[in-house]
Amino acid sequence: MPDTTADKPTILIRDDLPTGVKANIGAVLGMSLGHLRPGFIGPDIKDAEGTRFPGITTMPIPVLGVSAERMGQVFEAAGDLPIRVPFTRTALEAKDYTAYQSRVGSESRHEILGLLLCGPRKAVSRLCGHLPLLR
Repeated sequence: MPDTTADKPTILIRDDLPTGVKANIGAVLGMSLGHLRPGFIGPDIKDAEGTRFPGITTMPIPVLGVSAERMGQVFEAAGDLPIRVPFTRTALEAKDYTAYQSRVGSESRHEILGLLLCGPRKAVSRLCGHLPLLR
């Protein structure tokens, strides 16, 4: 398994959203991280009775709460990170991925509701270290 200790993943979610929407955004961004960094997922394991448990993340992924204003600032400041995946209002409202693609391609401004960041620990901590855990 590759050394993943140099990178730090973090998920930011707007703190003014309903709980269910926050959970959905976290799930979607977690899937994106697994796709972009499959080495972050551990191997399958079995319990004492032989029941298989598919691999899960090998590292903590902080999920932080952030205001709408601060979200935009962090998004802009994180432009040099290797991974910067926004979850937008367009994504929330789209009925399917085709509709999402079409709308993103025709819009130039996006309301960011969630944000996945991953990159060097110091860089991610500098951007997010002061933010509270999502409630």
